[in-house]
Amino acid sequence: MRPPRRLSLLVVALAGWLGVAGGAAAQDDPRPLAGTRVAAQVSAGVLATPVGFVAGGVLTEWAAERLGVEDPRASSVALVGAWTGAALATAGAPAAIGARGPGTGSYAAALGGALVGGAGSLLLVRIFDRGDEVPRPPCRLACTLAAVAVFTLPSIGATVGFNLSRHEH
Repeated sequence: MRPPRRLSLLVVALAGWLGVAGGAAAQDDPRPLAGTRVAAQVSAGVLATPVGFVAGGVLTEWAAERLGVEDPRASSVALVGAWTGAALATAGAPAAIGARGPGTGSYAAALGGALVGGAGSLLLVRIFDRGDEVPRPPCRLACTLAAVAVFTLPSIGATVGFNLSRHEH
């Protein structure tokens, strides 16, 4: 059965990534981070992602149409704007919350982390894509965990990126 193997690979990869990132962050922290702050950063990033996606898409399509771009092409441009807005908003939320604590960090590092997390999400979507016509057994736990990871990895990446860049004011 393939989904449990995929799940174990996902868990090992995520644990390794977070372990390396956490160890690196602990070496040069101005002060240790509270779990509540990290949870708030991740949660805010998860909530900001769809807002940035919709706002970026709507604004980009509106601008493209005002510049004379026809509808099929304007929709393609809007999709690029939507994903750009999602990445910018996802990074902005952890950076805004993290900036209120001890030390300061880099929005660019948060954006880089959001992009890495987004790439991980895309990889998971491709791994768990069940679009083929071959009947397979249902994917319950593995697919549920993968779906949660797909929605949270960009925000986790942004939070890790920002917190790795923290330093004293």
